[in-house]
Amino acid sequence: MSTGGQLVFRAQCEVCEELGPQAGTGDAAMMWTVFHLDDYPDHEVFRELSSTPYRVSRR
Repeated sequence: MSTGGQLVFRAQCEVCEELGPQAGTGDAAMMWTVFHLDDYPDHEVFRELSSTPYRVSRR
């Protein structure tokens, strides 16, 4: 098993669980929170998610 690509970041609203778009950095992913907060002023808690893609080979 090996990494199959770059680390991917997303932001998620803890209130409504909506996900922002994928981004190449955590900072870029968290920019979505500014726009989400503009639309939903009471949604003030967010989570930064990161995932590492893996490539799996058959034996």
